[in-house]
Amino acid sequence: MLNILNKHIENDLSFLKDKKLLVCVSGGVDSMVLLNLLHKMNFKIGVAHCNFKLRNKESDNDSLFVKNICKTSSIPFFSKDFDINIPKHSVQMSARKLRYEWFYQLLEIYEYDFILTAHHLNDSIETFLINLIRSTGIDGLTGIKSVNNKVIRPLLYFNKSQIMDYAIDNKIQWREDSSNKKNDYLRNKIRNKLVPVLNDIDSDFINNFSNTIDRLKDSSLILRKHTENFKSLYFKENNDEILILKSILKDLSSTMIFNLFNDYGFKNPEQILNLCNAKSGKIISSKLFSILSNRTQLVLKKNINNVELDYFYNNDDDCFLPENIIVEEGSFVIDNKSLYLKKSEIKFPIIIRRWQSGDLIYPTGMNGKKLVSKLLKDNKLSIFEKDKQYVLTDQDHILWVIGIRFDKRKYSNTNSNLKISIFEK
Repeated sequence: MLNILNKHIENDLSFLKDKKLLVCVSGGVDSMVLLNLLHKMNFKIGVAHCNFKLRNKESDNDSLFVKNICKTSSIPFFSKDFDINIPKHSVQMSARKLRYEWFYQLLEIYEYDFILTAHHLNDSIETFLINLIRSTGIDGLTGIKSVNNKVIRPLLYFNKSQIMDYAIDNKIQWREDSSNKKNDYLRNKIRNKLVPVLNDIDSDFINNFSNTIDRLKDSSLILRKHTENFKSLYFKENNDEILILKSILKDLSSTMIFNLFNDYGFKNPEQILNLCNAKSGKIISSKLFSILSNRTQLVLKKNINNVELDYFYNNDDDCFLPENIIVEEGSFVIDNKSLYLKKSEIKFPIIIRRWQSGDLIYPTGMNGKKLVSKLLKDNKLSIFEKDKQYVLTDQDHILWVIGIRFDKRKYSNTNSNLKISIFEK
């Protein structure tokens, strides 16, 4: 196994050579074998161990065991106790999030280059089956990635039996996790109940499955290339938006639509197709993106942070304005791109903020007053454009719906001595 791993690293993971590696070690057989192999190969390693206190004294003994092994071999050891008081069904996901956050902190503080975990072929097969049960695209059927950003999994090449044989042959000590025998979690049920049945059906099931995953990975690469080619033709970038013709999407299969929008967090192709048939203004959102139905197109955009961005000009040194907003005093040649005011009429400070529901303006060139919301609608602004619309006000009222219309109450195109200009960044 040592020779096979050495060759695997030379051929596929050569970037690990001469790097500082943070090895995640629970004390179980898989991570202890990985630690033994890397130590024999003279890699520069440190060990990270998480204690989630889920098995009381047993968890503490795991931590002490790994610490003593590292001390004997003069390997830097890092440990952290976590106290997670969360519902049982969320424990595994929460624990994963917490430990990887800590691993990345160690990477930065102690200048390690990569995080290494002991996931193996059986883990990858279990992930395939979990994703199959929960519904997924082809990427979800390719198992666990051997390289995922800074996380490297060099043992995916090996199955559990190979790891156990190596541990026994090399007299490696390890700790048994009693919770692995329980079927409280889906992964444990698959490992303890389903996989043994599949092994009974075909004694070479693990190796055959490995070949299947390899073919799925090749197919995934082909599909991804086709998807990216389609996007380059039909996903048109327009500033911070992506425009997609509805008519193009209506002729596609649900599988293709899934692959086109999966990276943006949209998992339901029917939802996209329904939006293609929806009236203008309907919007759907994922965690990071939103899609707007806008006449003949879908408009895809990253979600806008709702934090208010306020700027002010206070007619003295106490000012805060972005670089593209300039306030000048003097006499000017009037144009229609800047706001002109009489300084004596303004109640400072001047504020620049997001428009709000209920905002009113007395628009230049119109009679009476108008809601800003109605003004934006009349100008056919999309939902995305409305979300980022700013107004300029003094302490009395709105002076300018920026880029759209001035308020006539203090606007002056004669005898003005204050000019406010806003330029594109």
